[in-house]
Amino acid sequence: MNNKFNWQSFISIGLLLSFIIMVFSGILLYVAPEGSLSRWIGWDILNLTKKQWEQQHTIFSYLFVLFSVFHLFKINWTYFISYFVVEKLKFKFLKEITVALLITILVFTGTFNSWIPFKTVIDWGENISDIHSLDVEFTGIPDAEKLTMEEFADQVFRISYQRMVEELSGYDLNNTSKTTIVSEFCKMNKISPEEFYLTLKPKFIKGGNAGYFDLSSSNSFFDQTITIL
Repeated sequence: MNNKFNWQSFISIGLLLSFIIMVFSGILLYVAPEGSLSRWIGWDILNLTKKQWEQQHTIFSYLFVLFSVFHLFKINWTYFISYFVVEKLKFKFLKEITVALLITILVFTGTFNSWIPFKTVIDWGENISDIHSLDVEFTGIPDAEKLTMEEFADQVFRISYQRMVEELSGYDLNNTSKTTIVSEFCKMNKISPEEFYLTLKPKFIKGGNAGYFDLSSSNSFFDQTITIL
């Protein structure tokens, strides 16, 4: 039995796995809603938020580059160098190098200048992402989900934090405090910031009955009964 570590197999499998994660996360980010919208509606896939998928995509991109470097220098260095061998003052594979370089320049320049078909591909992703914003209701305050609970009560509903707590006391929700970030509060209770907003809106905003989301009817975020502090 040969117990010697096979570097070629290791590097090839590492390339494959990191490539799969890169492609999957890339597709998700291609169709994901814009950053603030994704936070507001609580968008996630496989229990990972858009920001977390961006982090996965970034890290696995670096990992893919690392494996690619090992693949180049450990396995295919001889073949790679042969592509750039100069014979009679010319590269041996001059046509192939030129075509690959021209395609790279074309794609980069076309994407930068929004040429067709590159613009079409970008537009497809943006159109799919925009679908998430249909029928979504915002507070009118940018990044409201990043506010603390006290700031949310004051800036969105023009009420005191204690008044909001009193209104929420009829629901079984996890503990909160003045300094708790709204997005974290919603995450603890398995609701989106939008659902949280729409629940309180009819109570504190005149004419705010549209889009009401009844927290008491949701089965997704009642893991235990805890009174809000």
